[in-house]
Amino acid sequence: MKLPVVIAICVGLILSGAAQSGEIKYNQRFSGVGYSTSIDTNDDGLFASAFTFQSKGSPGKSTTQSVGEFKPMLPGAGCDLQSELVQQSFVSTFKDGSMLFHVTTAAQTCITFLPFSFTGHLEGTITGGTGRFDGATGTWTTEFEAWAVGETVSAAIGTTKGTIIVPD
Repeated sequence: MKLPVVIAICVGLILSGAAQSGEIKYNQRFSGVGYSTSIDTNDDGLFASAFTFQSKGSPGKSTTQSVGEFKPMLPGAGCDLQSELVQQSFVSTFKDGSMLFHVTTAAQTCITFLPFSFTGHLEGTITGGTGRFDGATGTWTTEFEAWAVGETVSAAIGTTKGTIIVPD
């Protein structure tokens, strides 16, 4: 094989992330939609919300799906209502088919009623994955804002930052 072809293959593997191991910077922007469901994931009387996002940045373009439950709390500074995390998990699927698994461990959200919108800060851990993220661990934080679109759907944008650790 000629040297330029070998170099091109190596560069392609590095850029695709197929050969990644060690510490990977997690820095993505996302946008997507969320909606309420009639699913109670733990029989506590609260219904889960589901979200689907398109993300881009490091470690690559992905589609992320999430289901989570939040419990309404009392009003807070500048908030008509706050909510407390019950449980939430995410799966991000990347263009190469690799998946990254996330679990939210802490959340702060602020809801305003007129007009209906909410902002929040999430923190979590990476609990595994498939493909290039097999055995991954790490931590992440997300900042987001969202707005109601009609009675049943919300639109959201935000950023996720953190570190993905992939075993060698």
